[in-house]
Amino acid sequence: MILYFLYRIGQSFALFIPRKLGYRIGVFITGFKFFFSRGERRAMLGNLKCIVGKDTPDLVKYPRYIYANFGRYLVDFFRAAKVDKQFVQEFIKIENLDYMDEALKKGNGVIGLTAHLGNWELCAQVMGILGYKMNAVALTHTNSKIDDFFSEQRQSKGVNVIPVGVSVRKCFAALKRNEIVGILGDRDFSGENGIQVDFFSKTMLAPKGPAVLSLRTKAAIVPAFVIRDENNDLYFKYVFEQPIYPEYTGDEQADIRKITEQYVKVIEKIIKKYPKQWFIFHEFWKAGKSEVV
Repeated sequence: MILYFLYRIGQSFALFIPRKLGYRIGVFITGFKFFFSRGERRAMLGNLKCIVGKDTPDLVKYPRYIYANFGRYLVDFFRAAKVDKQFVQEFIKIENLDYMDEALKKGNGVIGLTAHLGNWELCAQVMGILGYKMNAVALTHTNSKIDDFFSEQRQSKGVNVIPVGVSVRKCFAALKRNEIVGILGDRDFSGENGIQVDFFSKTMLAPKGPAVLSLRTKAAIVPAFVIRDENNDLYFKYVFEQPIYPEYTGDEQADIRKITEQYVKVIEKIIKKYPKQWFIFHEFWKAGKSEVV
């Protein structure tokens, strides 16, 4: 209950003060988290060494940048009520939206795939604001009030929230209606139902749900990412990547693997380019190089 009230207080402040000031406060608060989370910093440095190389200049500073960007992300989430068409026109540069339109013309719906990178909440919010039929698969919070708070933030922008527990049936229904279903593709939260693929030359347990949905509904997967401008944190770039269309060979498991490897490579490319905006605060890979099976 305390956490719920903190969210509400944070939302009130974020909506009341200028966004730039909100960012400064968010960065200040996450600075405390950075200072006291020695284990997280160590894990993040281990991840970053795999992504950009251990000899990257100033690598030790990257975790602080990640915490700072996460603080800005939280402020943006609390300010969802202020995200409208004017905000999108003024602060978000959209690239290759025609990839999404091209895939929707097939009539099978689209799986909009993103990652815990930049501002993934804006991925869904912007599509809803632009008039697209948008659904987002989301984890359910154990506290019902917090869960309602998160759902309200998303639904206020025309985003239909699909809880993970009932996601399969509702995802099929949404795709059949030729809608977009947003899914995070950089982590398998079940820890056991994913598929092992190569990711930065190590083994990653990737969610196979996007590939299974794509094969069984003929829906294309369109990777999309909202990236914060690294020179001016008030602005974003919304980038759509080329659609990944399902191909059927008769071997479903091989087809699932192929599609998963394709979209994971896109995520890898974007994270490689923007490592300071990938919000993973735990050890992503086990120590040492793992064999891909």
